[in-house]
Amino acid sequence: MIVRLALVAGVAFGMACGSARERDPRLDERLDEVASVVPTLAPAPESPDPVYSPFVVRVPDENAFSVISFKDVGMSLSSDEQLHVYETIAEGLALELGSHMDHDPHSADPANHLSCEGEHVYVDLWQSGRGWGYSLWSGCGEDDQFAHREVEVSIEPDDRVASLQSLTDDIARELRRAVRENCFTRSC
Repeated sequence: MIVRLALVAGVAFGMACGSARERDPRLDERLDEVASVVPTLAPAPESPDPVYSPFVVRVPDENAFSVISFKDVGMSLSSDEQLHVYETIAEGLALELGSHMDHDPHSADPANHLSCEGEHVYVDLWQSGRGWGYSLWSGCGEDDQFAHREVEVSIEPDDRVASLQSLTDDIARELRRAVRENCFTRSC
């Protein structure tokens, strides 16, 4: 897998640098082969200043992960809404997974997210044109994104919280699938 990613990265670098040599036609065949093996997941939209949630979900030790944390990368929330929405998402997901939610101010500090931890699932959240979007990560590398989804739901400006149940249900469903298939990377 590392060889495949290195091949793709090397080709992309060569193309970006504007290589003067003509590309070998066998390379296109190889790239098509690699693309069929490595699914493409779109990156989550990046907010200029991601905001980390002080609420985390702690799950039982028998799972492949023990902590779920959340990061707003484009939810378009006011500062008044942020804590309430984060708490609602964490609490809803904890209930869906039979786990519990903790308030952990340490998790809200961006400096505490500079290195990836094992047994940790990171959830990026955003508002899409059709509802809410999220991606699930088992680490910090591109290959560690194991889900990227958008949940269609009507988001009422007066009551965004009411639309969060569909989001937490979908996140729980994807986490159960990952546990069942033991797949926490993009390539499995």
